Amino acid sequence: MFQSEPRVSLRNAVFTIDFIALLVFCWLGFESLKLDPFSIVVSFAAAIFSVACAIGAYFLHSRFPKKHTEAADFPKLMTTGPYSRVRNPFYSIVIALNYGVSFIVLSYYAIIASSFMLPLWWYLVKSEEKDLEKVWGQEYIDYKKSTPMFIPKLKAPRKTLKS
Repeated sequence: MFQSEPRVSLRNAVFTIDFIALLVFCWLGFESLKLDPFSIVVSFAAAIFSVACAIGAYFLHSRFPKKHTEAADFPKLMTTGPYSRVRNPFYSIVIALNYGVSFIVLSYYAIIASSFMLPLWWYLVKSEEKDLEKVWGQEYIDYKKSTPMFIPKLKAPRKTLKS
């Protein structure tokens, strides 16, 4: 019923392409040796942001079951915690981390490369969501309608009173 192997391969390919592109374009556009005060502040703030993203990714990943390559590995659809704000918090963190690293080294090339990776991340999520709809059905479709894909909601959902 549920074929995860092609999705896992796609996920691995996107992560690999993303990592290599970020590494190459950071190296090609490394400009952090400029020591003007603005560059130092931007680079330092980006480093703090990137460390926070990495810690967030670690804690988010630790919430998953040991095996979590397919939706059926989860006892129920996760819609609480970070999943109440965004459908793909781990991918959102990875994307933010890409930009953070780009700003640490102040590489315009890496910032552009991170931007060009967005369609690949979007394609990966869309392909995974097809499988999630097969497993979770209408529950996932409703969740998709109320929760953004990558950019988290800043406000908590409003509770309505039922009469």
